[in-house]
Amino acid sequence: MSEEEAKELRSKICYGLALSDWRMLKDKSSRNEEIVTRREGKIAILSARSLYRELYGNSKEFIPAKSASLFLPK
Repeated sequence: MSEEEAKELRSKICYGLALSDWRMLKDKSSRNEEIVTRREGKIAILSARSLYRELYGNSKEFIPAKSASLFLPK
């Protein structure tokens, strides 16, 4: 696999993870549920609605550029 193919595959994987994360948050926030996540290196239980608003604002559409950055290595 060439470097370009690997980069394209990584991009598609990050996009897919971000899309599934957005869908899960949108679904859980509509039912006012909580999620378990990692926050500042610790496990935290957060309101899906407040986390959705923090990440996506009031947007009803998927924002791939902003979302995908959550899954990129730091």
